[in-house]
Amino acid sequence: MSHRVETAVAMTVDRNFPPEVFGQLAKLLESSGCVDQMLMWDQLVSWIAPCLWTPENSPLAKVVADLDSYPDWNVMCAYGAALAPKLGTVISTDGLRIPPAEKIQTMLTLANATNGKSTFQVGAGEIKQCKPYGHKRVEGLDRLEDFYRAFHAFWNNDEPFNLDGHHLKFDRAWLGKSRRHKPRIWGLGGGPRVYDLATTYAEGFSTMAVMVWTSPEHAAQEIRKMKDQLEAKGRDPEKFDFSVWAPLLLHEDAELVERAFENPIVKWTTCIMGRIIQSDWQKEGIQPPMPADWHYALKMLPQNIGLAEANEMMSRVTPEMSHKSWIHGDAKKAAAEIQGFIDAGVTHVATIDMIPALLEPEASGQAIMRSIDVCRHIKERNGG
Repeated sequence: MSHRVETAVAMTVDRNFPPEVFGQLAKLLESSGCVDQMLMWDQLVSWIAPCLWTPENSPLAKVVADLDSYPDWNVMCAYGAALAPKLGTVISTDGLRIPPAEKIQTMLTLANATNGKSTFQVGAGEIKQCKPYGHKRVEGLDRLEDFYRAFHAFWNNDEPFNLDGHHLKFDRAWLGKSRRHKPRIWGLGGGPRVYDLATTYAEGFSTMAVMVWTSPEHAAQEIRKMKDQLEAKGRDPEKFDFSVWAPLLLHEDAELVERAFENPIVKWTTCIMGRIIQSDWQKEGIQPPMPADWHYALKMLPQNIGLAEANEMMSRVTPEMSHKSWIHGDAKKAAAEIQGFIDAGVTHVATIDMIPALLEPEASGQAIMRSIDVCRHIKERNGG
């Protein structure tokens, strides 16, 4: 059966690299013919504890000073759009840290810069992006709703308007009449209220395959749940997108992949995100490595975690957890596994491969071709 499916590849170039490297990768993705968008994270710091970024864990650490020098991806999107105008952009962000009017102005600008090929996945935020900088993560869901309501108000009003929200109060606010291109807004994350807000205000929803939707069957159940909500709200569920980030360990060498499971950077990610809702491990008969009610977005401040604590956390990760947390193997095998989620109703797949972080710099630069190959197999399987 053929499905409509879009593909994206995560871009991990940060401020440690000259922008030309980003531009070269954008042009490579554009020329592939099988990648629709580049995916970027609007973050201030990485999810990986800085104490783990060492040459022993990653040869890249010899030439890349840290994993926390994130760029402003809105700037990089505009740069990439100028060099690869046929390539779309996807940015994962939150509705908490930037006031809605300013954030929406940026979104409208990027939608123009990409000729309408601009998607934003908007969630409730992470404590690691909030607490160190004076933001209150506890306000995340209310501010997410404020963002949604503000976006629709700006888009639908040609005159100044008033709007009272949980944390905002607009008094004759507006951003002009220009409506050249509408940015595509998707919900991001999980949980009942995130689902409700997405099916009320957004055009799609994004989460992680395996780490949140743990199987195609699980994905089908959650997609059905959201489609029922859409129908109950008088919306057409067939015009709503379902996107997954696919966490990958991509390589043709099976032994290399097996060694990757034991690499501290991969093992750390498995510990905190193998099941983002830690209690989901219990549903599979597995004791979670963190407390059942622990959630990285609400609890984890990676800069505060030293090596002893990190090692103690990772000591609770088992080989079974590692194998269940990642889509792994060569590109064809990975695409076949992802296909199960597409058959369950997923319409958009973003590949996030961790193997490049474990390779020598020369090999790491070529590893993106494996992600492109995954996208190529997906397109071939789905009439793209």
